[in-house]
Amino acid sequence: MARPKTASTSRRTSDLAMIHIAAKRLFGDTSKGADGREAYEDWLARHTGKRSAGKLTTPERIALIKTLRGEGLIPERERGGIGQTQSGDERPTSAQWAKLGGLARSMGWEKGLEDSRLRSFVVRTAKVNSTRFITRAQASKVITGLEEWVRQRREASDAL
Repeated sequence: MARPKTASTSRRTSDLAMIHIAAKRLFGDTSKGADGREAYEDWLARHTGKRSAGKLTTPERIALIKTLRGEGLIPERERGGIGQTQSGDERPTSAQWAKLGGLARSMGWEKGLEDSRLRSFVVRTAKVNSTRFITRAQASKVITGLEEWVRQRREASDAL
């Protein structure tokens, strides 16, 4: 009897699919017996110490996927998800995420959306535990607050 799919098996399946997409881009056909299989296994062994992606632990898969994303072999994850939050509110748009990142950099926060100072501002302004949980309306409030803060800093520096 087949076991029910859990979040961890679903995650594993998704991770392995991403790794195999990148492998196909690098080596072509990597199925057993194919021309690119040996080169793929050698490459995987150099990067992870294992010749099979199926034998990688979750942390090893995550590290490899980050490397592959950094090399542009698989796309970056979408920010904030798609659709609605659990409460039924809409998630921020791509334009809102881009604006938040730009405003964070305008504040001198080099890490943009990943900066701890932006996270702290979002927690105070939107009253959520993490930037990831903001809704579209909360993103608008955060953007307005950051725009005002950037404007005030510019005026203060112009006055000097």
